[in-house]
Amino acid sequence: MSLEEHVERIRAMLIKKMGGKSYLRPQGLIEALATDLGESSLTIRQCMGRLAKECWLDGVSPDGSPFRQVKIIGDVPIKPTNPDLQRWLSVMDRAGIAEKEREVLAPLSAKLSAFTDLEMGYLLNGLLKLRTNLPLEVGRHRFLVSAQYLMGSSKLLDELPSSALRAFGISVDTFPSHPLYVVVAGCSSPETVILVENPAAFEMAVSTKAVNQCAFVATFGFGLSKSQEDYGNQLACMVEDHFAKAITLTREGSRCSSARELLNHPRITFWGDMDVAGVQIFLRLKKFIPALRLSALYQPMVTSLGVPERSHPYVLPVGKYGQAKMPITSSNGDKVIQKLLHLCASRGVDQEQVQPWQIEEFAPHEFEI
Repeated sequence: MSLEEHVERIRAMLIKKMGGKSYLRPQGLIEALATDLGESSLTIRQCMGRLAKECWLDGVSPDGSPFRQVKIIGDVPIKPTNPDLQRWLSVMDRAGIAEKEREVLAPLSAKLSAFTDLEMGYLLNGLLKLRTNLPLEVGRHRFLVSAQYLMGSSKLLDELPSSALRAFGISVDTFPSHPLYVVVAGCSSPETVILVENPAAFEMAVSTKAVNQCAFVATFGFGLSKSQEDYGNQLACMVEDHFAKAITLTREGSRCSSARELLNHPRITFWGDMDVAGVQIFLRLKKFIPALRLSALYQPMVTSLGVPERSHPYVLPVGKYGQAKMPITSSNGDKVIQKLLHLCASRGVDQEQVQPWQIEEFAPHEFEI
């Protein structure tokens, strides 16, 4: 890149940083520009010096060092007026919103073009009320919060830029986007409680005679379905919260306790995919359940790892492209886990491959190598 191109990049960044201000503070300006643009401080100084010599910048010495308030005194391209942004800013101005908060909420204008000025005002009032009532609303379903505060729309809160709302004081992440359902099945006095990574494997397990000896726990999302690859991490999040916000659904015909009560069982195992990600989920769970063990249901999957036609490489079509680069070392020094990670370092087996008769044989037991 030529020096002229560097100069124009820095000119554009200075205009952006100015953003309607009358000046920029000299302290730390060189470092901030270097970070924003990924340039060296030397290059920034050279370009700043060039802009000062062009009489485009004031407050900068010929060698590019800011020594007082830095002001743009040269021509600045006039930005075309954005009518939707201007309408939104005017609505906020008339409502008495401070300039700093108007800047924070300005990005919302991109989503508000279809609203009238009056409707923008309703939306603004709703956001102000939500921010005031935030401590009372944390933990409520996002659709309920949105419909209550934002013009009766359950989806509007999700449509607005979350970073702008967060800067305004409303963190959308504090409102769950779906009910946290955890499903349990099994007997009333289980020998073993088994945390299951994937719901399809859970369904297969609860259709076997293993439910007469065990209790199975799995997680589902909104409408009893969620992102295909996220069940294991969702289960881990619920366990870390001790199922405090989860809704337990008990399978028809089952007599087992709630997920929260089952978490206190003296014998809990985990059954997930035989791959690096599955083992990492187990390690995450174990931090919150120190007594957690791997289920013996891993045994038939370990056997399949040694049979090429019954295992798969970590490639895109099987949904595991990134796992080949995941670490295969265990920070807790567990020899069983370490050996398991090395076994599945390059190939995996999904837990759905385990057969019903194998579930009945292995489910009550812990895995041993």
